[in-house]
Amino acid sequence: MFRSALRIPRLAAFLLAVLAVSACVGTAGAFFPSPSPTPADSDRPIFRVTWEGGFVAPGAFLGRLPVIVVYADGRVIVQGPQIDIYPGPLMPNLQQRTLSADALARLVKLARDKDLLRTVHYDFPTIADATDTVLTINVDGMTYRVSAYALNEAAMDLPAGIADDAATKGRIALREFIDILTNLPASDYIDEEHPYVAKSIQVYAGRTGILPNGGGPLDQPAILWPLADLATAGVAVVDRAVDVRCQVITGDDLTTILPLLQGANALSAFISNGESFNLIVRPLLPDEDGCAA
Repeated sequence: MFRSALRIPRLAAFLLAVLAVSACVGTAGAFFPSPSPTPADSDRPIFRVTWEGGFVAPGAFLGRLPVIVVYADGRVIVQGPQIDIYPGPLMPNLQQRTLSADALARLVKLARDKDLLRTVHYDFPTIADATDTVLTINVDGMTYRVSAYALNEAAMDLPAGIADDAATKGRIALREFIDILTNLPASDYIDEEHPYVAKSIQVYAGRTGILPNGGGPLDQPAILWPLADLATAGVAVVDRAVDVRCQVITGDDLTTILPLLQGANALSAFISNGESFNLIVRPLLPDEDGCAA
């Protein structure tokens, strides 16, 4: 449930509060690139945590979403709980909340204190086929990228004989920050958690049996695709091991297709121009557009 309306628009009030907090922590603590942020700043991510690489099926890369994104106006978008059934829903469960200005400023300060305003990668020998955990930070008009291989799979200390104190400390700082970022107390938020409503979505379509998520209809009825032919709509995804096309759906077309997608599961077959397709659906976040995978 949303809180009752304030006397001035919430975004305007929030931005004023952010400026006040930033002034308190000094110029070094400011995270807007200028003293007079524009409305476009609200869609600028301050923190983004993603998983990259790893030994997974090609289709998994197409639909992969960030673990968490925190925007300049305090919005936080995360992946919510997924119902424990097979096959699972086709549409991801994204949830949204809004941080207070004070909580966001404290997170920026914490990133500074943990020496995370840098671009660095920490490797971890002896573990194969794991993912890179990547923290991207945008502050002071600069972008920083801290990544660590096998951060979730490995112990904090590097293997004996190849220990690197700087790498060990860096991995610990990264994990501790992400743990805090993804487990903030309810008191840091100014609203309740609610579903994220995307204005546009990416739809990846491949003929049934091509996408790794598509294993067959499982005796469920196929769904008639009401928009342009999936065999030709959008653009081909290049440099992939699967024959897939991507299109961005928005506006009236999104209104038309959304109920069908919400009622489908990961193995649902969609019939377009007489052919059967499986889909991977990825809602676009506020700072994203296009079909870049």
